[in-house]
Amino acid sequence: MSFEKNGYHNGTSDSFLNGTGGLHQPQPEPERKTNTTLILPERPKVAPTPAPRPFVAPALKQHLEVRPIGTRMGFKELAALHKRTWKNLNVEEKRVHMVLWPLALHFGLYDIKPGEEKSRPGLIGAFWARCLADAPLTLGHLYPASLFKGLYAADVWEFGGMVIEPNYQGKGLVKMMSETAKLFLFSRRPKLIITNPVEPLYELYRQFGLKAVGNKPIEHPHAYNVKVWLMYGDFEQLAKPYFM
Repeated sequence: MSFEKNGYHNGTSDSFLNGTGGLHQPQPEPERKTNTTLILPERPKVAPTPAPRPFVAPALKQHLEVRPIGTRMGFKELAALHKRTWKNLNVEEKRVHMVLWPLALHFGLYDIKPGEEKSRPGLIGAFWARCLADAPLTLGHLYPASLFKGLYAADVWEFGGMVIEPNYQGKGLVKMMSETAKLFLFSRRPKLIITNPVEPLYELYRQFGLKAVGNKPIEHPHAYNVKVWLMYGDFEQLAKPYFM
């Protein structure tokens, strides 16, 4: 009894009851204090989503627009554009060339700016088309007669007068002029196309599929200091790739 009491009082029974069997329990290691700062990886910065731009209708943006020229004011603006363009190339037109103007259909490319719809837009490009039934060809006498064999005067159309504002810095002007001329040709369906481009425009017209009479340009009889190419094209051959 004394042994049991002693064991009880000495904690032996407590040791067995606690399941340690009198063995030494491991003590947890003390926390180590260090001066090392914990560096976490930076989170990637997310750029703020830009606010959507307000929708602007194409008609309210600055754009080019094709319009017919047929008023006195329109012809004055056209003459001024021709002078600016040809002056840049040191070219002067003769009076006989100007007399043929009213006999052609003139198309102008106008720079339409937003907020100026009620004011007159600036003319920045132009060209004309003329039927042989309405007026003689500008340089028709220099083309071989065989080219016109079997054709009526209404089958022959001449294009010319392509001018561009020298100070215009926008894009798409030449493309829009060519597209306008193309649509005009599709509506008229001529058999023969005649045109006399100046030297710098020869390559552009050749890419359209037009052919040249001779292998070099000639002096323009109705203008000073300028050489032009005598070019022509068969509309049916030129239009084949476009018919759907």
